[in-house]
Amino acid sequence: MTGPASVLQVVAHPDDDLYFMNPATFHGLRAGTRTTTVYVTAGDANGQNPRPWQTDPVTEDREAYGKARQNGIKAAYGAMALGGRTAAWKPSTLVTAGGAVAEVFSLADAPWVTLVFLNIRQHGTPEGPARSLHVLWHDQVESVPTLIPAGGLVQEAYGYTRDGLTGTLVQIMELVRPTLVRTMDPDPDRLVHDEKFPQRHDFGDLSDHCDHTAAALFTWRALEHYRRSQQNGTFAVEAYRGYYNERWPHNLGPRAVSLKEFFLNVYGVADGYDCGDPAGSGDYAVGLNSRGTGWVQSTTPRHPGGAPWLLADRLGRLTAFAVLGGQCAVWLEEQPGADRWRGPFPLGGGPLAPGLAVSLTPDGRWQVLAERLSHLAADDAHVREIVLLEQAEPDGAFLDWVGLGNPSAGDPRRDRHLGTPVVTRDGRGRLHLFVRNAGQGLHSRVRESDGTWGEWTDLRGYDLQEGLAALTAGNGHVEVFGASREGVFHWAQGSPDEPLTRAPRFRLAPSAGPVAAVVQPGGQVMTVYRQPDSARLLMAQEDAPGGRWAQPAASIGGRGGYGVVALAAGPDAGTGTLVACRSDLGGVAYRFLPGDGRWRELPVTALGGTFTGAPAAAFDAMGRATVAVVGADGRLAVSRQSAPGSQEFGAWTVAG
Repeated sequence: MTGPASVLQVVAHPDDDLYFMNPATFHGLRAGTRTTTVYVTAGDANGQNPRPWQTDPVTEDREAYGKARQNGIKAAYGAMALGGRTAAWKPSTLVTAGGAVAEVFSLADAPWVTLVFLNIRQHGTPEGPARSLHVLWHDQVESVPTLIPAGGLVQEAYGYTRDGLTGTLVQIMELVRPTLVRTMDPDPDRLVHDEKFPQRHDFGDLSDHCDHTAAALFTWRALEHYRRSQQNGTFAVEAYRGYYNERWPHNLGPRAVSLKEFFLNVYGVADGYDCGDPAGSGDYAVGLNSRGTGWVQSTTPRHPGGAPWLLADRLGRLTAFAVLGGQCAVWLEEQPGADRWRGPFPLGGGPLAPGLAVSLTPDGRWQVLAERLSHLAADDAHVREIVLLEQAEPDGAFLDWVGLGNPSAGDPRRDRHLGTPVVTRDGRGRLHLFVRNAGQGLHSRVRESDGTWGEWTDLRGYDLQEGLAALTAGNGHVEVFGASREGVFHWAQGSPDEPLTRAPRFRLAPSAGPVAAVVQPGGQVMTVYRQPDSARLLMAQEDAPGGRWAQPAASIGGRGGYGVVALAAGPDAGTGTLVACRSDLGGVAYRFLPGDGRWRELPVTALGGTFTGAPAAAFDAMGRATVAVVGADGRLAVSRQSAPGSQEFGAWTVAG
């Protein structure tokens, strides 16, 4: 069993956490969760940090700008953790494994909050290479220099090699012993830039800043070293999109956006506060301007999953699957409907991306599919692939992991842009696997009942967001739902022997993220997803099983939040369907459809103030609605209805 939650965040620049990881960071800080954030670069950019009131020409001063950004991020963390920007910090230094000396600050009145500044120059020296972190990852230079922030703790410049930076991150992991690691996006989408989507902030044709990507790749590389050296599999990992947010429907509601904006205004000194440091009190360009980029209006996990990960086995025991320490892990009820769990049991397979797809064969064997980050390449010849694990027999041992490839295999520029898998089994027992491909369309592979796999098939589609939903309707036909910029798309089989095709006239209102789908007790297929700019949930369903979708998606309310919605159909029409998702408060909001129309909340303060990925929903062997999450403490937590039919849930039961 792990100890209290310990969150480690590794980002490229001061403010990446505020723009792209909040409100998750704030929820953990509010709950008193130990939080360590590492800023890999000094964020010195062009060295210009003009005050709003300044009329004189702006001079370049990278050392001052780096220190001003430190001052701003410390003020924001003081406000998040203690409610005040002027909170005192205790300074110290860390001699890193790479030989450099880092600056470390801990909140005096909340010593469990620590900020680590490695201070790598963002753009090198005038004589050196631009984009230091990017060229270091690509092994184009032997080392990159650090910045000496004006009036800082460290008054000597150092250098980081590729292995030195990796070793430093491993060193920090060994000190922090994280139960949750947050990174930026290691595999940002490729985009076509045109009049509608100009270049703006992207790097080349990738939808993010190259520093964000390099910091993420270094962190994932370090995580694999850390796991191997410590044999430590108790941590969860989640990655967050960066500049991607400006190009897709915004997924946060007004409350969450205002919260993010407030802390960015503190960081950007929107109120003109003077901390007394001549270097500056923050990043002045951000103050009162954070919404202009389009980044603050969304918080987008890179691997949102969407596939149900809490299911009943052939004996009716609920079984949970998740990724811990980059490996597949499983928990199992001791008895059907019991509050006692066994696990987690490691099943290997890594390094795996968050989000698993799970299916039970007709004879009762588990099959688990995942995306493996098989090779993190300095030359961009990345390898990402879908892998499969299955039991040899019901309740038996698992066989070895098997690679299923990638629709873009062999094309190093596209291989890495692979989505997490979803699966379903048709009425004839065949397993259908679906992924979002590098072109933001849909690809599929089918495993026949005799165990043989067909080739990858392109099912077309375009502009799909990450996060698909697949199900098998009452007639045995497979259906898939995915959200594009324009609306929700739908693929279905016309007969069991036909491939899936996209319905050209099916177009539900646009979604701000993944679409969830379920077959309701009465046989109708239902979809639920988030409305852009409000984070309220929209619901649409068939008029009758296998019928038309005549009615547009309608609001069912909600409590904000972001990420995938979990759905579970009850055992009968009277029970209805359970809807559960992350809320603006960081907990799990839930209601039943049709139900009494009220949303209720399961707080997660005891689990580290937040949870990873998305919640799972199911009904247990006693007919009780059940919600599961993996908390920031890296443990499985399960809450159930007090009794079948009740609107209230009991306290969390935590498994190791």
